[in-house]
Amino acid sequence: MVMEMLPGFLFAFLGFLALTALLVHAQDPSDFISIDCGLAANTSYTDAATGLNYISDASLIETGISKSVATASGSTSFDRQLWYVRSFPHGDRHCYNVTITKGNKYLMRARFMYGNYDGQNVLPEFDLHLGPNKWVSVKILNASNPVDKEIIHVPTWNYVYVCVVNTGYGTPFVSALEIRPLKNDSYVTQSGSLVYFTRLDIGSYTNQTVR
Repeated sequence: MVMEMLPGFLFAFLGFLALTALLVHAQDPSDFISIDCGLAANTSYTDAATGLNYISDASLIETGISKSVATASGSTSFDRQLWYVRSFPHGDRHCYNVTITKGNKYLMRARFMYGNYDGQNVLPEFDLHLGPNKWVSVKILNASNPVDKEIIHVPTWNYVYVCVVNTGYGTPFVSALEIRPLKNDSYVTQSGSLVYFTRLDIGSYTNQTVR
């Protein structure tokens, strides 16, 4: 009876805590897929802030060009995986082909930071697709603020296509793709994927981001 009277936001918060516990305590970082889009081919690095290894996207996509946000903005104070982007000035649809495991559950995150990498100072809008289906629209509102889009997805094949689609409102680009395995009994749904709505950190004494 008491649980039935709890407000909806508390259930959302409990769900967030459960997801945090899954990511922090139950996952082996060696299973993480961390892709720095636009990084030079055949290169990788260990991120100093997280200890996670990031690889270049060059072997996962055949189109697009690499651009440096750090050079354009004159700063490297933001996350290292945002220093470069892969930009797609030509064509309408461009897809990453990422190998994963059929039937497993994943948290997928795409990151975007414009940083005026092209010197045009035009904030773009474009769509993000998972395979043939629209995931979400991406709208860049501030050149210096990264935009993150997340989805929980169970693939039906041993690969997934993450695609950016030009909608006529500026050049699409991607800064990073991050894929994290989840336990298959977390966030059980009858069908379909779960798109990120909000994440809350209640009671924190600092302004630091919790990964």
